[in-house]
Amino acid sequence: MGLEQFIDKKGSHIHNYILTAIFLLVHSYYTFIEPNLNARNINIALAYVIISYQIAFLVFKKTPKPMRRITRSIGYLFCAVFIIQCIHIIYNLQKKEAISDYFKSTSIESLFLLSWIIITILMPYIITLMYNKRLVLNINKQEEKFSKAFHAAPFVITLSKFSDGKIFEVNKSVETISDYKTEDLIGMNSAELNLWGQKSDRQKFLSSLSSKGFVKENEYIFRKKSGELFPGLMTAQVININNEDCIISVINDISNRKKAELNLRNSEATLRELNSTKDKFFSIIAHDLRTPFNGIIGFSQILSDQIKEKNYEDIDEYAEIIQTSSEHAMALLSNLMEWSRSQSGQMKFNPEYIDLITLIQKTLELLKTSSEQKQISINLDAPTNIIVYADKKMIETILRNLISNAIKFTPQNGVISINAEENETEHLISIIDSGVGIANANLEKLFQIDRLHSTSGTNDESGTGLGLILCKDFIDYHKGKIWAESEVGVGTNMQFCLPKINPSTN
Repeated sequence: MGLEQFIDKKGSHIHNYILTAIFLLVHSYYTFIEPNLNARNINIALAYVIISYQIAFLVFKKTPKPMRRITRSIGYLFCAVFIIQCIHIIYNLQKKEAISDYFKSTSIESLFLLSWIIITILMPYIITLMYNKRLVLNINKQEEKFSKAFHAAPFVITLSKFSDGKIFEVNKSVETISDYKTEDLIGMNSAELNLWGQKSDRQKFLSSLSSKGFVKENEYIFRKKSGELFPGLMTAQVININNEDCIISVINDISNRKKAELNLRNSEATLRELNSTKDKFFSIIAHDLRTPFNGIIGFSQILSDQIKEKNYEDIDEYAEIIQTSSEHAMALLSNLMEWSRSQSGQMKFNPEYIDLITLIQKTLELLKTSSEQKQISINLDAPTNIIVYADKKMIETILRNLISNAIKFTPQNGVISINAEENETEHLISIIDSGVGIANANLEKLFQIDRLHSTSGTNDESGTGLGLILCKDFIDYHKGKIWAESEVGVGTNMQFCLPKINPSTN
């Protein structure tokens, strides 16, 4: 039963209880009722045969293989007991006379007694040796577990003397976190290694450790071997090893956590700014939408009243104002719809090979009526064709907004020049008008949603500035750039460039 506990194997012992009871009954019979030394010797030998067989079977068959090298010696001993006792039984069975006096035993009986004495002497020695081996094995396993956990920990763990701070053990993570090798640290203290980012932190740490006996998750700045600083959470405690006070310290590198916290704060700030920007934007849009609709509603009412009264004076002028306001509202809503789709991710970016010059000519034909009303000359200076890899609808929207703005801010009989060229890396398009120009202070506002800048055209054409915001968004889809150069009273040069992109790498 003891050996089963030793090897962590449990079994039933009912048969042993029964055999023990039978042994006691037989032994008592041949002791008190019919004294017989031979019978008692056979009874004892038979008991040892049964016990030694069970032990040998347990040790050599049921014991796990890694532990058999520890229990092997006790198994051999009980095999010897089994053999000797079997011989003893055979010897006693061959005796013809019954012996009842123990002191009249033969020399052979003395040999059996002597062998049993030797076995009895060997047994405590072997059992003690077996238990010592088991203890050493357990200690080695515990040390192995500790060593694996110690070195596998994803943070720096050091053991140092409390008296002088000399490090005598450190785990392998120190190499990946601090760039120090283990041999660089052994026998040195933190001051000699210049591990602390600030000397005052070391003094605070030692003071807290001396007064409390521990430090729990205090944040300090540490220095790597290269001199690079990094933030770390330090936990330390005074422990006793071999009757000497030592310090176990754990340093957790929290650089990634700090970066994540900073990114989160930046994201929160950006989100707040975006929300504030969009609130301002929609407030501006709502205001600019009311203006044309107020005109449409007001002049529609006047037009309706005059028709009822059969007063047709100036109704053509009112109708023209209604039409102009409607076109402005429709253009604004169209731009707003396209912008909202681009912001919500609903707009698909579908680049293809297109002829940029053909698109410019198509846009000029679309805006021909507006330019002719103001008698504006539009000159196109470009090669016969320029093939770009871009989203056709987006480029059409960009050209329509930029050219219509140039028409809007160019006075009667003015001139607009459209230049298109290409180099090794990009396509450059310039739309130059001879209009009112833009002050330098307002140039930076042109493409910012929270600072929409709008100016009335030379014929009081109204706008919101949303078209330029939309142009910038679409240019960003193409990883291009858009900017403006302008001088008040001279004109404006709106330029954008599209990089040359291979569709296979896009």
